[in-house]
Amino acid sequence: MKTCHIYPVSANGGAFHWKWRSTDGKRKSSRSFEMFYDCVEDARSNGAAVDLDHVHSEIAAEKLNTKYVAEAKPANGGRHESA
Repeated sequence: MKTCHIYPVSANGGAFHWKWRSTDGKRKSSRSFEMFYDCVEDARSNGAAVDLDHVHSEIAAEKLNTKYVAEAKPANGGRHESA
């Protein structure tokens, strides 16, 4: 495997974790990682080359197709319903 993409995925509480997939799409991480460098280490241990300069610049340039939600709105508009 030559190189891989490292990308964020949403997690509980508005946070995100990291996953990787090969550029040819044939291999990918088996789970998400809370820490970015744990994801890098897993990708490398599975034979992927990780170009950290490229990954960092891609994230900084916001070239990733991701949406972040700071806080979810309550379904009932914030009103408490009594039973």
